[in-house]
Amino acid sequence: MTFSVLIFLFFSFSGVLLSLLFLLKSKGHGMANRLLSLYTFLFSFELLNNCLRWSGDLYTSRFIHLDLTHFPLWVIYGPIVYLYSRRVLSKSTFKITDLLFLIPPIGIIVLLIPFYLLGSAKKLEVVKSGHTWDYALFPSFVIWLIIALMFFYAFLTYLSFAWRTNIGLRQHKWLKWFVGSYVGFVSSFGLYITLVRFGLMDPSYDYFIDLGIVFFIGMLAFFGFVQPEIFEGKTIKEVIPFIKYKKTGLSPALSFEMRQKLLDVMQREKPHLNNELRLDDISRLMNLSRNHTSQIINEHFNLSFFDFVNRYRIKEAKKLLMQNDENRLTMTQIAYDVGFNNRASFYKAFKKFTDFNPSDYIKHTATS
Repeated sequence: MTFSVLIFLFFSFSGVLLSLLFLLKSKGHGMANRLLSLYTFLFSFELLNNCLRWSGDLYTSRFIHLDLTHFPLWVIYGPIVYLYSRRVLSKSTFKITDLLFLIPPIGIIVLLIPFYLLGSAKKLEVVKSGHTWDYALFPSFVIWLIIALMFFYAFLTYLSFAWRTNIGLRQHKWLKWFVGSYVGFVSSFGLYITLVRFGLMDPSYDYFIDLGIVFFIGMLAFFGFVQPEIFEGKTIKEVIPFIKYKKTGLSPALSFEMRQKLLDVMQREKPHLNNELRLDDISRLMNLSRNHTSQIINEHFNLSFFDFVNRYRIKEAKKLLMQNDENRLTMTQIAYDVGFNNRASFYKAFKKFTDFNPSDYIKHTATS
């Protein structure tokens, strides 16, 4: 067994230990941790399968029944990432429709089952004689369907949760990094298959592709591990050391002082009423750099600049709506009065921060 195989074998067993850690982890969402544990374990199994293949041990009577068992996993990873993200972000339980995720792996198993059911002696004979695909019914186009499906799961996960309005900026950043790690894994896998199928790469060079896969899976596991801290209020840069504001120079004490100054500025100056307000304008009022001002808003309020400003605008709008029996303002007038450029952006922001449109908010407030 070569040194490189031993290195990958180390990663495989490390993955198993990490999966046990997720399984036993009490902090965070229990079901989400179990899903991440399953994800990490399945990846470790696939890596072990590759190690056995590289070393030649896979094609012995002891391990031959593991041959091709990793194929169905390719369409299991994506649903696990989706279900994990859904569980963390919405605390949603399993639904009957989630059973649809089982169709692709079951389909692959059905295609390969004639090979799976062979006895060890017959299976060894078939593999060594090069007749594997006479029994494993796996048409060449299926791998492209698998890659497309893997990308579909990545985009399904991101698009399903990217526009959620009940989570903050740091949770959105966590989601992008988490799903981005899965996209990296799928891209590495797709690149390898493409290069091999078009004769641009020898299949034996899959060591390099697996290095990329190890990295992205490691990243995915890491972002899963820091998930509880993200959702309990810690900032991205607190739990992910390599994400920092460039040369920030802003100490925790000064940062907290500037937070209070920002609140005072917003209450006294009401800059949010200016519909042309930009981050630079707030920076000038704070006598801070643009970067420091953005840092304070992101870290202390868990909001982007525009959401931070719009939250104040919606607060003003709610006051005007409650007084509208006297003022008789139209919704468009209210939108402009509180700092929005148009009625559409006003309605979108109002819905985001109240879960109601303005008219429904009035009715809800009147009956509550």
